[in-house]
Amino acid sequence: MESMTTFAYAQLLQLDDNALKDQVAAARKTLFELRCKRATRQLDKSHLFRQTRVKLARLLTIQRQRRQRNHSTPSSTH
Repeated sequence: MESMTTFAYAQLLQLDDNALKDQVAAARKTLFELRCKRATRQLDKSHLFRQTRVKLARLLTIQRQRRQRNHSTPSSTH
């Protein structure tokens, strides 16, 4: 995993909705795999938990902001 910098966050903002959904699914899968490795004491890089959780939180925040922005736009027909 890469560390989340302003540049990396800007890259996440550029993703379309489908790519964002795929990134969320990948982050959740990674967290699951990390939990399994921790349970079997095979986890060497414990810092990946925090990095993955932070990335997932940022992805979910971007999704929520887009939903709110799309939902709050008034329709042009009356």
